[in-house]
Amino acid sequence: MALIDSLTGTAVHSFSIVMKVLGLGLACGLYGLVGLHVYAYFIVIAPVLKKRLGTHLGLTWCAIGLCLLYNIVFNHFFAMTVRPGNPTDLARVEGKRKQSKDREHRKAAKVNLGPEGGHGDSDALEKEDDRFEGLAKDVKRLMKYRTKTVAQLRRVWARKCETCQEVKPARTHHCSVCNECVFHMDHHCPWVNNCVGMENFRFFALFLLYLFAGLGYFFLSTVSVWKHHNYRDNKAMMNFLTILDGALVVVLFGFNAWSWFLICSGLTTLEFMAQTSGQRKNSYDYSFTTVRDNLFKVFGTRSFLAILSPSLRSGPFTGLEWSFEMRDLGFDERGRIIEGHDEEQGSDNQSSESS
Repeated sequence: MALIDSLTGTAVHSFSIVMKVLGLGLACGLYGLVGLHVYAYFIVIAPVLKKRLGTHLGLTWCAIGLCLLYNIVFNHFFAMTVRPGNPTDLARVEGKRKQSKDREHRKAAKVNLGPEGGHGDSDALEKEDDRFEGLAKDVKRLMKYRTKTVAQLRRVWARKCETCQEVKPARTHHCSVCNECVFHMDHHCPWVNNCVGMENFRFFALFLLYLFAGLGYFFLSTVSVWKHHNYRDNKAMMNFLTILDGALVVVLFGFNAWSWFLICSGLTTLEFMAQTSGQRKNSYDYSFTTVRDNLFKVFGTRSFLAILSPSLRSGPFTGLEWSFEMRDLGFDERGRIIEGHDEEQGSDNQSSESS
């Protein structure tokens, strides 16, 4: 048995190293292809745009291309460098005296949980932060747990990761490549050489979106110079890019459709697979009621313009909120209802805990 465990551990470790090396190579290769597209654009396409589109329209078209390029690089870089979030990192931050003290004693998010459109005592209603206006009550109620810490979760949460030996909150999965638990893990992506999880899912989704738009933009630009001598003089390079982009557009259309479906439904790939397989039947529902609330969970805003704009805004959740709410509502660590638990009492406990 010890030999089998040793061989399994060696295989997992070797697989992790191979994936990281592959991820580094794919990330470098991606920037190489981006650089090749930029070179082809300014050498072959840009000199012709002025003649084909005129000065003003040509400059406008170039500006659109630069905006797409910036968003592709910006979102890929941060999808690659921003950690997806995990209990160990969160506990390390809380372990620092100042951060822990500020976190445990700061006020909860200012959200109004009173009746919608109510006209009761104005002093009894909180003045809501502009950022949270329009959110459904279930989202606001969940945000009341943002001040909770990993230390507090350890006292009420029995589930631990067998590999990390650390508390394993709800919606957390262990990545064998990164060798750590990840909040809201979707998958490990070699193209960004990182896990896609709670903190960097929005960068990954926007990277896919802008890469898809950028390839479409480059294809349209290529069509405009198809019969020009600039294209014929660089035929090998331009034919290669055209064929490559055509194949990638088809693949990225599917990836984008899947990623934005998950975002709008409020689930990750792993959670969706568990739900469709029946593993999470009649259990705690991770998703919110509306699409805009599910978008808020990933992007930290309900504004469609802000969602599509490059930003380093902090996420609205820490990753622990679902665990505390599940316990207060009478669910166990795996999201199943605890038999004999009084749901009404659990809701009362939730209100008193978060107030």
